Amino acid sequence: MTNDKTGLDLPSDVLNYLGTRKSLTLATASPAGAPHAATLVYVNDGVTIYFSIRPETRTAHNISQNPAVAFTVDEYSPDWKDTEGLQGAGECRMLLDPAEIRRVHGLFRSKFSFLSAEPSNQVGYFRIQPTELNHIRNQGHAGDGGAGLDIEYRRSLVYSIFRDLPRERAETLSASLEQLEVPAGQIIVRQGAPGDKFFIIVHGEVEVVREDGGDKQQRLAILKPGQFFGEIAVLRDQPRTASVRALVPTTLLTMDHETFRNLIAGALSTTQDFDRIIRERLSAA
Repeated sequence: MTNDKTGLDLPSDVLNYLGTRKSLTLATASPAGAPHAATLVYVNDGVTIYFSIRPETRTAHNISQNPAVAFTVDEYSPDWKDTEGLQGAGECRMLLDPAEIRRVHGLFRSKFSFLSAEPSNQVGYFRIQPTELNHIRNQGHAGDGGAGLDIEYRRSLVYSIFRDLPRERAETLSASLEQLEVPAGQIIVRQGAPGDKFFIIVHGEVEVVREDGGDKQQRLAILKPGQFFGEIAVLRDQPRTASVRALVPTTLLTMDHETFRNLIAGALSTTQDFDRIIRERLSAA
């Protein structure tokens, strides 16, 4: 199975595993942070994953307001020595282009031959564009007494949006980050302000809110250590689309506008492709 436009060649055993399994567990969250998990059938085109659900479901509702998702693809094995699976995080969007919907439905028919020839109008088709994918495989050696709950697993990062960065650029990236301490309650970025910095959360917790005028605010997400924000305003040269406030004392790493664009956006194939996938926050598994 060929990979998508990311230009990254996944290991053949990982692509085969992803292509032959039929269901995944998808984790979504409401803007207020309420988690929800659902098991769904899926198809893939390389690392890109597609699924179909009714628009009125809680999963679809969460995605419409908070596109950040996490997922697992696995299958239980009674012999824990044979455990294998994939863990991923990414951004999920509903498909709107009729031609893309027909193409994806064709992928579904190739995998599930009993499906009707035409896409259903009762469901929506969704795309997960991963930003990170890990291959989980057991490396424990169970003795005669069997495996224990402390059995070890090998976790291999097989896909990352940052993997294409040359080593010297990655080193420069680390050297370009500055640390910032923010007290609880402080506004870090304000909606409508210029997008002059990119932020990574080291410790603490922040909330992303959209101001609808007056005192009305809508919470879009809660971000925790390992996640980031501010990339869209930087990449698109547009004002901030939401405000971000520290919920507790928070430590951030920051990078200025030009450094971020030159080191990261310029290192990948096109800014447009990177802009499409980087909007998912980095996920700490």
